[in-house]
Amino acid sequence: MKYEREAASIDGKILKTYDETEQEKEEKFVNLMIEIIVSITLKECYEEGD
Repeated sequence: MKYEREAASIDGKILKTYDETEQEKEEKFVNLMIEIIVSITLKECYEEGD
C-alpha cells in the first residue's frame, strides 16, 4: 500500500513536470511566432516608407 502511494506520488510529480515543460515549450513557440510576425510587419512598414 505504501509503495503504491509513493509510486502514485512520483507519477504525479512526473506528470506535473511534463505538463510544465510542455507549457513552457508552447509559450516559447508563441513568443517566437509573435516575434516573426512583428519583424515581418516592421519590415513591410519600413519598405513602404522608403
